[in-house]
Amino acid sequence: MEIKINDYYEPEHFRALNEDNYNLSRSCEYDKNEMHHIHEACEFLLIEEGAADYYVAGQKYYVEPGDILIIGSRMHHLRRLDKLPFLRYGFSIKPSYYRSLNLGQDMEKVFQTPSPNDYEMNFKNADPKIFQEIIHLIQYLYHEGNGDKPFNSLLERSIITEIAVLLYRQSGMKQKETPMSPMYIRMCEIKEYIDSNFRDPLDLNVLSQQFYLHPVTISKEFNKCFGRSLSKYINNVRICEGARLLETTQDSITVIAQKCGYDNINTFLRQFKTIMETSPLQYRKSIRQLFAQNRHIPNA
Repeated sequence: MEIKINDYYEPEHFRALNEDNYNLSRSCEYDKNEMHHIHEACEFLLIEEGAADYYVAGQKYYVEPGDILIIGSRMHHLRRLDKLPFLRYGFSIKPSYYRSLNLGQDMEKVFQTPSPNDYEMNFKNADPKIFQEIIHLIQYLYHEGNGDKPFNSLLERSIITEIAVLLYRQSGMKQKETPMSPMYIRMCEIKEYIDSNFRDPLDLNVLSQQFYLHPVTISKEFNKCFGRSLSKYINNVRICEGARLLETTQDSITVIAQKCGYDNINTFLRQFKTIMETSPLQYRKSIRQLFAQNRHIPNA
């Protein structure tokens, strides 16, 4: 079953990037535009035509046909189109879902955004065989996801695991063949706790009492495991939720700030601007314009 180009409703696609276990799409842009975005899912983009600049957490990635771009969970990204039409496959997956696959500590690294240098070395001009095989698996996964056959979910997990293996091979990382360390498991537990309790007061002292670890240990090990400081991760989780609410509700900025765990609206405004490089009101306006534009784009 082939994935048709632009065969989705944009608001539904935005929802899926935050709520569904995984989502598959094939998108084509015919007009140059700029878009800020953040979502819970990790996203893989396989470029077929055109070119664009992506800025992920402020770092630049130039994508062209044959390239694979990985955008980690809750990483702000800004896209500026360079060459049209811009055609790509998209495969997004929630962290809670890929962690449930028990892929191991080595394999889970493939769901993180590579450094610009690693991207240039390993994901630009990806191995054509791997590139085409991943597209084939995405199409196969799309077929399974739209069917009702015995053991659908088991086969879906198998296909996603195969995609992860191919991406790992393309990444150039060396397999250590070591089980997840106890400290890595503890940091994953802290990360999951933040994901579920970001509306509550959260800081090193709160987490130290909750997990019986010294604040310095949590700070050091969390950064080591995930490449982000604890405070930055907490704010990314909250701002990701803020962006989702701006996309899907008519709530005021004050109400959204409270729903994201901020007692002070100015703190929310400052963090949103820092992470998203735009204000909440500007973001809401741009998303509404995108949704309105999408209604008038015919499927290819």
